[in-house]
Amino acid sequence: MKRLFTTLIIIVLVLAFWGCSHGPKQIVVPVAGRFQDVQKQKAEMIERMRSDFPELQPHELEAIDSIPRTFFVTSAAHHRSYDDKSLPIGSGQSTIKLSDLAFLLIQLKIQPTDRILEVGTGTGYLAAVLSRLASEVYSVEIIEYLYEIAVSRLELMNIGNVHLKCNDGLNGWAKNAPYDVIIVSAAVPEIPQALLNQLKSEARLAAPIIDESGKTMWYVYHWHGEELESIAKHPSKVQAAILPSAMESEESAN
Repeated sequence: MKRLFTTLIIIVLVLAFWGCSHGPKQIVVPVAGRFQDVQKQKAEMIERMRSDFPELQPHELEAIDSIPRTFFVTSAAHHRSYDDKSLPIGSGQSTIKLSDLAFLLIQLKIQPTDRILEVGTGTGYLAAVLSRLASEVYSVEIIEYLYEIAVSRLELMNIGNVHLKCNDGLNGWAKNAPYDVIIVSAAVPEIPQALLNQLKSEARLAAPIIDESGKTMWYVYHWHGEELESIAKHPSKVQAAILPSAMESEESAN
């Protein structure tokens, strides 16, 4: 029995540190000290967020605390999992900064009955956090490699209220519309009309808008049915959205 228990612990630790990179998935077997260091960093991050963002509600902090960010970044970034940085997740993409996550949760005021559309799943970190706060999360990822990782991560965590699709998220996911909240996770010059068409009246939308100089700013909007009202903004560096045409050009170059 003791040997079985030890084996199960090792399996859990291996899964917790299962990284992803541009190549095949890698399994990194952690030592006990490294696991303890990450847990300590996570606890310090939660306390830092509690101090820096007093508007965050206890259940929102609990949602962040319940999702291991280490599980969604590359193995090379494990030691920085709880830094306030956009960390690599593979395919040249990165995950959301923790301060950006705090801003979104504070401004969007997600309710337990909300149905959310996320544009840009990545490896599933934001979707996993949102799953603890909303009724249903629908997330679309254009890069197949990241989509497959997100599917495996969310299945391993037994998260059943996140629904994934591999497609161009800027077209939304009309089949499941309308949504209470839409979050665009990559910078766009403007909000696509297709997304506005999939919002409920009086819904909320968040997106990083990129200006002509290349600078990005997170905006949170209130949709009144015909008018989009900006209610909050937050400076941040977010990667520009990947368009199907861009992906085709990259594949041709390779």
